[in-house]
Amino acid sequence: MSLESPRVLVVSHNVFSNSGNMGKTMMRMLGGIPPERLAQLYFHQEIPTRKCCLHYFRITDSDILHSVFTRRARYKKFEEKDIDESVMRSRTDTGNLAKVYQFSRRRTPMIYLLRNWMWALGKWKTKALREWAKSFAPDAIFLAAGDYAFPYHIALYLSKLLDVPIIMWCADDFFIEPRRNGKLLRRIQCRNLLDLARKATERSKSVIAISDAMQRDYEQLFGFPVQTVRISCEENRFSLPRDQRSGIVYVGNLGIHRIDPLIELGCALRKAKIPGFEMICVYSGEQKPETLQRINEKNGLSFCGYLAGKEVEKLLGRSKFLIIIEAFGKEAVCRTRYSLSTKVAESLRSGACILAYGPQDVASISYLQHYQAAWILSSAGELPGAVKRLCAEPDAYTNYVRTAMQLADRFHNAEKIEKMMNDILQKAIERVPKTDMEVNKE
Repeated sequence: MSLESPRVLVVSHNVFSNSGNMGKTMMRMLGGIPPERLAQLYFHQEIPTRKCCLHYFRITDSDILHSVFTRRARYKKFEEKDIDESVMRSRTDTGNLAKVYQFSRRRTPMIYLLRNWMWALGKWKTKALREWAKSFAPDAIFLAAGDYAFPYHIALYLSKLLDVPIIMWCADDFFIEPRRNGKLLRRIQCRNLLDLARKATERSKSVIAISDAMQRDYEQLFGFPVQTVRISCEENRFSLPRDQRSGIVYVGNLGIHRIDPLIELGCALRKAKIPGFEMICVYSGEQKPETLQRINEKNGLSFCGYLAGKEVEKLLGRSKFLIIIEAFGKEAVCRTRYSLSTKVAESLRSGACILAYGPQDVASISYLQHYQAAWILSSAGELPGAVKRLCAEPDAYTNYVRTAMQLADRFHNAEKIEKMMNDILQKAIERVPKTDMEVNKE
């Protein structure tokens, strides 16, 4: 993008980062916008570690809870001088605070109710936020859709204050499957969430989907054209030739029950005792003790800890096989049906052969299957045979790698995605004329 890129205010739960999936994905989505033309309002207990954006404003759950009881607002602003890019991880929640965040991740209807209620009572509509937003003077708001109501309320407030459109980006589905399959209270909450999403995009008519399946169904849901923009990824700078690669690895989070199919694969591999592929090396920032206990030699898994940024790229560049998994349970399928895993783009660019295992109606698996960019395992027991065959037949291995690279060039090219995002932002801005509206400053 040129220096004439629109000024964009991002409203999201997570901060831009190299360590978290959402933070990394947002960086890639908006990577063509110059840092001085990006600002971010975010809500997680994280610190900025990337200078892809130079203006940050943070309001956390603990800030809001404090304001509920004291009626005094708390927040924190970060400018360029406050950003230390040498910090590996953006999360700062530890001890009891980390336990609180882990508890909130259970996402029961009652937790949704309590957290939204807390933000409704707390003080976030402050003079400091208004002055910060006005001083940045964005042309548009980029809202990372989520499953809590309060970010939509905040984005709507800022949209009216600044008289700018909201472009809503959906990396996961919060509007269709939860209304079909959730408990009664959660279905009611999701209907209200959908009403907020429709209100947020009423003027801009701009929703960005992460997969074709989401794009098709969201067009029916919102009643206007929706665009698919996939996650971009640069070429892997550390990609080794096939005969210099080794090992089979899984890199990523283990939430949404992904540990279950991973254990199935690990057990199948352990029983096969293939030299050099005795177990799956698992790289993850997982912290739950009950999950970590299941990553063991008996299950054919070796926990290798957390990697970030360039170290992940190096690992993918030297690995022989990469595992992409999604869980089979009904709850997991409902949550991942439309989502394209962050690791898909990196895996396609890695030069390694991808082995995918999961429900075929989940976007990540169906995407790889449709374009024949991975060996799709119909059962965990097929893994040893796939590894043996791909090691014995270099042409078959190379064909999967070549197809994956071509798919990455077609749909995950950074330059193409930057142009798509620029076009989407510019059209949304042009679609919404200025009205000189401003909200009550109280």
